[in-house]
Amino acid sequence: MFDNCRNSHAQGNIGLGYAIAWFTSQNHTVSIPLNDSQEYDLLVDFSGDIKKIQVKTVKTLRATGTYKVELRTKSTQTKYFTSSQVDYLFALTSDGSQYLIPRQFITTKRSIELNSPKYARWLLNNSQAIRG
Repeated sequence: MFDNCRNSHAQGNIGLGYAIAWFTSQNHTVSIPLNDSQEYDLLVDFSGDIKKIQVKTVKTLRATGTYKVELRTKSTQTKYFTSSQVDYLFALTSDGSQYLIPRQFITTKRSIELNSPKYARWLLNNSQAIRG
């Protein structure tokens, strides 16, 4: 899925597109912030309850059979994941798997491993997922 991406920004745009498509397919209204200075990528209206969504993508399947999602952002200064700044993490893997993880189940600020039993319950099932 990410093989033709020129850089991580292009890969992130694919993740953002998948997240928008999934939330829209679930009849939620999606809003996109005008800039990228906030900790979240999308605002989603769940029947009047606005939630902040952070979108992450991961390309490489590890030897352990898991996808390691980096939660921290590295630029001039490393920013670590803080669950108080978002309500959900939407993650897209290179095989098209999509996860929607509530913030209270993310107990680390550096990275998580998808495909593990801890996060299996947040895998969006095939009837809900938009595969590409």
